[in-house]
Amino acid sequence: MRVQFVPERVQLSLQNPENFIQIENSDDHVVIRAARDNFNERERISFIRYLAAEGFISDEFGSFGKSGRLGTSITWIVDGNQPKPTPAYLQRIDRFLIQLVVSASILWLVLMALDFLRST
Repeated sequence: MRVQFVPERVQLSLQNPENFIQIENSDDHVVIRAARDNFNERERISFIRYLAAEGFISDEFGSFGKSGRLGTSITWIVDGNQPKPTPAYLQRIDRFLIQLVVSASILWLVLMALDFLRST
């Protein structure tokens, strides 16, 4: 048996389909909480295999759903009251990008001015 480290709790924000997923790992059970019910059974199985391949859950779920039995060690819960990620990080990213563009523009203007002064 291979020993594998999996995180105890992971939060994922998906774009397509738009959803907020929280994964809770324990020794013998995995709970997947979704903010929306927009995964059909086939997509859930595929998503569980993806989580196993990326190391979010144990490798033993890599062949989840192929053996004909879905197992009971994974629980999928749709929780509409789950907290959404705050947009504070988006504000920080926006502020950083604005500062980056302004700084690059000022640097470009200074370089153009120096080039113009040197050519005359």
